Amino acid sequence: MLRCFLIFATLLAGLAARPTWGQSVPATPAKPPLPTPAPTAPAKVAPAPSAAPKAPAAAAITAPDTARTTARTDTVNVLTPAQIAEQAYQKGLASVQTKDFAAALASFSEAIAAKPDYAPPYGTRAATHFELKEYDLALADYDQALQLVPADYTSYLGRAQTHEAKGQLTEAEKDYSEALKGGSGFGPAWYRRGRLRFDRGEYQAARDDFEGAIRADRKSAAAYHERASAQQQLGNFNEAILDYTSALALQPSLLSALLNRAAAERRAGQLPQALKDYDAYLKAKPTDALAFNNRGRARFEAQDYAGAAADFTQALTLEASYAPAWNNRAAAHLKLETYEKAEADATQAIALDAKYAEAYLNRGQAREMLRKPDEACQDWQQAAQLGIAAGTSYATLAGCAPAPPADPSPATSTAQATGKP
Repeated sequence: MLRCFLIFATLLAGLAARPTWGQSVPATPAKPPLPTPAPTAPAKVAPAPSAAPKAPAAAAITAPDTARTTARTDTVNVLTPAQIAEQAYQKGLASVQTKDFAAALASFSEAIAAKPDYAPPYGTRAATHFELKEYDLALADYDQALQLVPADYTSYLGRAQTHEAKGQLTEAEKDYSEALKGGSGFGPAWYRRGRLRFDRGEYQAARDDFEGAIRADRKSAAAYHERASAQQQLGNFNEAILDYTSALALQPSLLSALLNRAAAERRAGQLPQALKDYDAYLKAKPTDALAFNNRGRARFEAQDYAGAAADFTQALTLEASYAPAWNNRAAAHLKLETYEKAEADATQAIALDAKYAEAYLNRGQAREMLRKPDEACQDWQQAAQLGIAAGTSYATLAGCAPAPPADPSPATSTAQATGKP
């Protein structure tokens, strides 16, 4: 998530070049006095012959005494409300930089009290409230800032983030759209709106927004990563691989891009590349149960059933309640013809998730091989009721008796539907 400091950064960048209210023009420095010539010894002259007495020489003109002080007139410097507001505002910005948010709030409030129609302190006080998770106070300040300056796109962006933090996603999306009217400097709004749309399953619209984020900042690894995820959801696996690769080039430490690229490579049928990426990821994060499960899927598809079973076992060692790994290991045991283990693993998956359709299908196959036809039929029919068409096919081929009427309640599994790998 983007933190509100991007708001502070935007504000500070815009304020750096602004003149400060009440700034005085520096006085011109006084010129230094001319240096006094060094005295020289009087020249010796021959005495003049006696003559009539001359008039006394005129008195020499002397320079004024530079050490003498001049009188000063003391004046009272009274700050205007605008100057008070500006000084308090700048003080608040300095406190934000040092993360002294209590002092920042006090300074911004002082600025607002001095000049209530001065908009910037409302926006920065709102951003400070956001940082402190005081979301209602933040919204009130953003509303006031936008009342004073309706085209304050930074406040739209900040208010959108605040709405999102409160779970008010419709309002957040609307404000992100308003922020985008501010131009290319509001790339984060593309990214955040794209995330909202991705989470709603609107993958095409999300991809378009992430493209906007990339146009605004071609060095954003996060934007490439999210566009790749949208591409993968749209079935564009090769495009997803390219975007994950771009994200990794910009940020090699972005391990989620490595893991997700492996998944895209597996789905694109590029199993050697997928296994290589899974290996690299697990070297960096050896305690990730999901990654072991997914590498097991890739090994299963590469027909390395023993290696797949080993990965599923490692996933279960790390997270024993992970139902997909139980089901997937059951599928590996079916391929290895260890049917008792397959039945036991599928049963455990069902115990964790009673509506796990693929686990019923796999257990039915194990029970058929263990010469348990009635139980196999029950499992296949249950799989069919839960939406697996293969359950009906297996039951028909085995000559199972018609299944009882289906439960009218929705049948959805809470487990990841990795199914029969």
